[in-house]
Amino acid sequence: MSTSHDHFDLILRGGTVYDGTGDEPFSADIGVTGDRITALGDLSKATAKEDIDVSGMAVSPGFIDVHSHDDFHVLSSPDVEHNTLQGITTVVVGNCGFGAAPYEVAAGRLGDLFELPEAVKPWDGYAGYLATIDQVKPSLNVAVLIGHNTLRLDAMGDNQEVPPSIDQVTLMAGWVAEGMDAGAVGFSTGLIYEPGRFSMTDEIAAVATVACGYGGVYASHIRNEGGGLLEAVEEAIIVGEMSGCSVQISHHKASGSENWGRIEQSLELIEAARQRGLDVTADQYPYTSGSTRLAAVLQNRALTDGSGGFGLVKSEDVLIATAPGFPTYEGRSLASFVNEWDLPAEDAGQKILDEAGENVYVVIFMMGEGDVRRVMAHPTTMIGTDGIPAGSKPHPRAWGTYPRILGKYVREEGVISLHDAIHKMSGMPADKFQLAGRGVVREGAFADLVVFDPDTVIDTATYEDPKTPPTGMPHVIVNGSVVVRDGVHTHARTGRALRRGRE
Repeated sequence: MSTSHDHFDLILRGGTVYDGTGDEPFSADIGVTGDRITALGDLSKATAKEDIDVSGMAVSPGFIDVHSHDDFHVLSSPDVEHNTLQGITTVVVGNCGFGAAPYEVAAGRLGDLFELPEAVKPWDGYAGYLATIDQVKPSLNVAVLIGHNTLRLDAMGDNQEVPPSIDQVTLMAGWVAEGMDAGAVGFSTGLIYEPGRFSMTDEIAAVATVACGYGGVYASHIRNEGGGLLEAVEEAIIVGEMSGCSVQISHHKASGSENWGRIEQSLELIEAARQRGLDVTADQYPYTSGSTRLAAVLQNRALTDGSGGFGLVKSEDVLIATAPGFPTYEGRSLASFVNEWDLPAEDAGQKILDEAGENVYVVIFMMGEGDVRRVMAHPTTMIGTDGIPAGSKPHPRAWGTYPRILGKYVREEGVISLHDAIHKMSGMPADKFQLAGRGVVREGAFADLVVFDPDTVIDTATYEDPKTPPTGMPHVIVNGSVVVRDGVHTHARTGRALRRGRE
């Protein structure tokens, strides 16, 4: 390793280092050579091509967004500003069962949201997707989950409401093997969405078993986050036990005011599974509102009887975030359409879908603040944005998740400590998703780093103005290159595809 007398490509001087392990911080200079951290300590006698004084600042590993939907966005807008400006240096895409392959199915599902540039050609499988990431070189790193919904659409076409045949399960399993061979980190389901909601536990476990054979994670947007929350968490745990996979509960929450408080019991289920030896963890975004497809809200009867996975939702608690071709709809509440059109909420929602297509996304106010805090403080929870940066009024989590935790929940309210928050954002997800050499500040690790001011860092994204970067987060470094300097994106494109367990 380098010594304090060496010459480096970059030195960060005088910062307080939170190393991503959850340990207490320490003061140290950080020397970077190429894409690696090559010295940690007193570098007062060393020189560098670029020298940044970070006195009074915290320096941490780059944040790992374990629940991203930027599969196409990292290719269509490779600066990925909504992520990089808030300190995210790695995204895990392919969540909620919607993956990047097979290409035709994935593009058909997401093409209206993120139109790819002509230079980006259709890819073949997950190996092709990861190769495309390396070709485009976005400003951050990308790891990928294999999405069940996309595979099911490919295997079964429009005939989704029946169990798959053995041949169809075999086809899905083959895609999982292809993806895991290519370096995917696991397999995801979205059991609240079509077609995943038609699948049975046995089918899911059979396909997940292939991912487990490679040591992959099973990540699930569980079947029900409302009245059936506990049964849905149990199902995810059962899939883990049947397949042998470690389990990740996506955006752990209790949806619908009638279900607030059930989080205590769902956390107990996770704890009990862990005591039995199963690796079960979860992720969370720090808001009392979520965002999803309007079609899924209707399919789950959220506006009528609340019998589906969202619980009961009022039309005034639903905001239109993305309506392709109808920008004037964005930012309006569903209640405003109910009043304008004199229709029941469900019918007004269906009319919007008929006009704007299936890629209408909404923001829904549906969680209790107490539950959000309880999940955040639990040691099994890591952080993910679940951001969908499309339309003019996306959920502010796409721009504000990490600074909101650091400012509101750490500094202002003390829900978790700063070193615990950093661990949940870096070292913990790197371990879970086998992102070798990431998530820690130590000699030999990749130089993915964030510099922020613990006294001032805060999100500025709001529901009215959601596309605004944070304050108090001046510098972000990806693979040794400064991607954000003094709060401004440098347009450096040094991200790469991350393959499970490989440096």
